[in-house]
Amino acid sequence: MPKQRMEPFTEKFTIKVTDGGVLMADHEGNSLSFTAGEALMLLDILRAEEAELHDMAEKASPLPASIRV
Repeated sequence: MPKQRMEPFTEKFTIKVTDGGVLMADHEGNSLSFTAGEALMLLDILRAEEAELHDMAEKASPLPASIRV
């Protein structure tokens, strides 16, 4: 598999936690909304895939940097 390069970081969307759950919107007005329960399920899935996502981001990065959240 060829090594992919990461694009320079630009803000692609915003995430807001609201009384109704979570709203993700891009700069063009497209959005996704999640109830609190749906957002928690997504968070659980992302946590389960966290190690693989870190590996993918590291391999795609042109710089030897590490991202820790």
